[in-house]
Amino acid sequence: MSFRTKTLSLQRAYFNEGFNGTLENTLRSAFLKLPKAQDRIVELDLLSNQLFASFEEARSGEGVFVRALEFEQGAIGVINLDTTDNSAAVEEFFHPNRQDFLKDEMVLYVVRDHIVACNLKNKHGTLAGSVLQLAHKADVLGQDVRMRIADVPDATTLERIQEVGVREVDFSITSFMESLDISTGQQAGTRVMRMIFGLPSQKQVLRKRANAIGRMVLKRGRFKKDEVQKDQWLTDIGKELMIAGSSESFKIVLEDKTTVSNSMLKKTQSVRLPRHANSFSFERAKMELANWYEKLRNDGSLGA
Repeated sequence: MSFRTKTLSLQRAYFNEGFNGTLENTLRSAFLKLPKAQDRIVELDLLSNQLFASFEEARSGEGVFVRALEFEQGAIGVINLDTTDNSAAVEEFFHPNRQDFLKDEMVLYVVRDHIVACNLKNKHGTLAGSVLQLAHKADVLGQDVRMRIADVPDATTLERIQEVGVREVDFSITSFMESLDISTGQQAGTRVMRMIFGLPSQKQVLRKRANAIGRMVLKRGRFKKDEVQKDQWLTDIGKELMIAGSSESFKIVLEDKTTVSNSMLKKTQSVRLPRHANSFSFERAKMELANWYEKLRNDGSLGA
């Protein structure tokens, strides 16, 4: 038997203020209202689609397993997209000429708003957008609901940032440009702010922005000897960057000159899964995800 090495990772879904549901129930309702696999396909880009292929309640009675497949548009497989059987999976998803048209696959174990994912990689934003598309299709979420998926902040590091203080933050603003809507007056400088942060009115503008790279660097000035050696404004920004959990990179330099980056905060674990066709064993992935979730919960890594 051959194996594939895959990475498990811990994330959490964050909804806008005022939303009282959970990601788990959103997915449960979407699958209930969209029983046919064909209806659970969402567009990722000009070439690729994502199929939310299966949904299973965990045997433990806590959480659900969701399987998502990314594939090329126009690819022909054996899978029956008219089926109402939620167990339809990648083992039926073969290319007739044995070519690997299945681009990628991920398995999610969702418990309320926590997500333990297998093979998510750096596609936090893509997954969040796909889930919202699915929920809108099923009419279980309104167009005003916003959601982002981010790494779970480490409580110990948050405490250290607050205690030591921040002297510099360096972070990407690319992901913020896609979702932040700023309403400003016409004072000097607001035109530039609106161009950077304003919500685009057309998809074409949003796609152009997605190809741009923007960074922001904030530093404190020199303190005098009789001043407190801590900048609370920068410290609060550093904490918020961790809590916000942008999928883009950030670097926080503390007052003692140590560095905290988003790559250091990610909770991951590598596992070897039996190979199946051009993917990996779904059953083994579910087992590994459930076991790791239990470990994270026991050691307090899930956070609040």
